[in-house]
This record gives sequence, C-alpha cells and structure tokens, in this order.
Amino acid sequence: MVRESLRTLQLFLREQRDPEPFHSRLAEHVVAALPDVHGSLVVDLGCGPGYYTRALRAHGATVQPVDLDPAEFLLPGGPPGGELVANGMALPFRAASVNGIVCSNMIEHTPDPLRVLDEMERVVRPGGWIWLSWTNWYSPWGGHDMSPFHYLGPRLGLETYRRVKHRDPKNVPLHSLFPLNVGPTLRDIRDRPRLDVVRAVPRYYPSQRWILAVPGLREVVTWNVAVLMQRVT
Repeated sequence: MVRESLRTLQLFLREQRDPEPFHSRLAEHVVAALPDVHGSLVVDLGCGPGYYTRALRAHGATVQPVDLDPAEFLLPGGPPGGELVANGMALPFRAASVNGIVCSNMIEHTPDPLRVLDEMERVVRPGGWIWLSWTNWYSPWGGHDMSPFHYLGPRLGLETYRRVKHRDPKNVPLHSLFPLNVGPTLRDIRDRPRLDVVRAVPRYYPSQRWILAVPGLREVVTWNVAVLMQRVT
C-alpha cells in the first residue's frame, strides 16, 4: 500500500507536464473500488478528456461522459467519445435513470456543489451508487495551480499569484475554483436520507481513513476526499 501511494505521488508530481499516466492510474483505482460496473449505465460527470470513461468502458459499462466546457474533451488523452455538454447543476437525465455516477474532482469547480449533489442523487436509481471526489481547499493542492498562494485566501492569494507569476492561474478562485471543505461536505452527504455512505477515505492513502474523523487535521492533510454512496430509496 505504501509503495502504491509513493508511485501515485511520483506520477502526480509529473502531472502538469504529463497528465495521462497519473489520471489513467487513478481511473483504474476508482473502477476497482466500485461495485461491478459490467452492463451498468454510468455517467462520468466532469469527464474531461475521458480517463474514467475509458476505464469504465474497459470493464463493460455503458458510459455517458459529461462536461460543461467542450475544451476539456480535447485535453491530453481525449476526446472520450459520445461526450455531452451539460451543466452538473441541471443534468439532462430522467430521475432514477442511471446505475452509477463517477464525479472526480469536479464539484470544487462549481459555485454550488450541493446542487450538483442534489442532481446526482436525483438521477441515480435506488440501489445505484455515486462515487465522488474533491480536492479540499486547505490541502496543499487546494488552490490547484495557484497553490500554495491559496492559503492567503481566494482573493489575496490570487492577487499575490498574479504579482509573482505575472499571469492568471488556470483555475481562478471564485470563478472556476471554489473553496470546499471536508467536514461540511461530508455532513451534507450523511444528512441525505436517500444516500448511505458506503466508504469515505483520503483518496491517495485510503488505509488512513481515520484522518477524516479528526476535525481540523482532515482539512489540511487529506489532499483529496473520495466517497462512495449508495442510493437506498
């Protein structure tokens, strides 16, 4: 497990110049942690170039890749094939119409992540599942390419980044990146009567799930949270 985490860290450190090995590896890890997807209809929400779409299809799922920004389909590794442009806050699917949803590192890029959760809960069938991950704001990578300036706050951090780097980051705080914390988000998920939390772990070191039970510590050291939910009614 330690060796696996170190290998993932090595790929992450090269992610900006060579993203495909890191994200393809993460996608395989996610599919391995899901219920059997063979024959399932799965939405890849915030699919980007389609790393998760391809991994799910390789395991026999029928996948609908969805992203708000068409440019994301053309990033290295893309496009995913069969892609759909849609807003995660108003998904174009009937209620209780899909078996599962994968949403990797998307909700921190929306101004209303709870509305996205509402939509995922709406479209997944009873007995179906939702796999969700996000990068928490106070983690070392919480500001994405603006890190570590995000520790100054979204406004002062952006101003400082611009002054030092003489450019905007790819993900501009309060425009395309929004502070999202571990504790409040987990509480909202657990308060939803139609959803059961099957598993909640730090994504890159899942054996250390105890971290998520420690307020304060979880906000800083988790890096990324992964939650598997099942819709029960």
